[in-house]
Amino acid sequence: MPAWVRLTRNVVGALILLVLLIMIGVWIWSYPPTPGKFFRADAPAGTPPGHLLSSQAYKPGLPKGASARRILYTTTLNGGVPATATAIVIWKNSEEDSSPRRVITWAHGTSGTAPGCGASMRGDPYAHIPALPELLEEGWVLIASDYAGLTTNGPHPYLIGEGEARSVLDSVRAAHDLTELTLSLETVIWGHSQGGHAALWSGIKARSYAPELQIKGIAAIAPITDLPAILAGIEATPTGRIYSSYVARAYADTYPDLYFTGIVRPEARWQAEEISKRCFSGARPSVAALLSDRFIDSSIFRGGETGIAFRKRLAENIPNRKFGAPVLILQGKRDELVSAKVQASYARDRCAAGETIDYQQFDRLDHMSIIAPDAPTAPVLISWTRARFAGTPAPAICPK
Repeated sequence: MPAWVRLTRNVVGALILLVLLIMIGVWIWSYPPTPGKFFRADAPAGTPPGHLLSSQAYKPGLPKGASARRILYTTTLNGGVPATATAIVIWKNSEEDSSPRRVITWAHGTSGTAPGCGASMRGDPYAHIPALPELLEEGWVLIASDYAGLTTNGPHPYLIGEGEARSVLDSVRAAHDLTELTLSLETVIWGHSQGGHAALWSGIKARSYAPELQIKGIAAIAPITDLPAILAGIEATPTGRIYSSYVARAYADTYPDLYFTGIVRPEARWQAEEISKRCFSGARPSVAALLSDRFIDSSIFRGGETGIAFRKRLAENIPNRKFGAPVLILQGKRDELVSAKVQASYARDRCAAGETIDYQQFDRLDHMSIIAPDAPTAPVLISWTRARFAGTPAPAICPK
């Protein structure tokens, strides 16, 4: 064999090996980072939900003049199953005002369903929180829950109203135990996308689950409301298949009458399983996007009896019960994930049920631009929230 042929074969072999090693490295890297020791503290038996277990100074992305702590606290999942969760508590330092600080609790959008996907584990934890500088200037304290199962042991209650609400409400209860702050019980709940769903459910559950909190209002930005209709509209798209994989994982882990292999059709199971192990935010969702776009056709969901039971569970998690506080819904007309038509129909139904709904639609905004720093929604959020804390009667503006 000529020397040049041997050299060429060796070079090609080395390149193939290098490509394989890179592919394996990217595959492994695409899994979320493992949460550290702070996230693994055990709560003593009998510890009630909303109890502060520990806290630590939190520096990533900290705005100038602000302080923050990450807290670990107890909460519960559906059926009262004990769990733990973490949250970021951020405020602007002030020596002039020592009165109790009013609270904004923030529920973030979809970031995954696996431990390691929590917002507080990202390098940009405040990236998608609208009007953050403005709310800090108001003297309010922001409490942003990671939800159970995203920095702590799972399961994560993805689009499961009871579990989401408990994570959000318990973060506020636990933050009251911080010695660095004196917090008011007056609270307004904000949330986007999945977090909008969590915010609405937090309003529903607050009176029975955390009656000591004074919920003054709920601001839901592009919330996931009519789950069956919204999923039906996106489940055959690449992004929709990622959301669907998260839903399948969470619902199978939560409801005893559902199982993952029953929800997901056989030819999509390994892909959906791998997607559910990866985060949706940050720099790591590339493998999940590839799996969804290149290796799955149509919806991941199967029919049959399990499919019917699954759709019934989705319907159970529509936030269509009494809120107990006025609601602001902000919706982009160009939203590619949450149909403005479906959202308007949901808002009309809640108006007809006697709820105080202020529905505002923005013609040029989509699912993410609605929470951009320069979006016209930011001043709306601030002024609406300021009015709720002032005790001003909330407007009722229903879609036509």
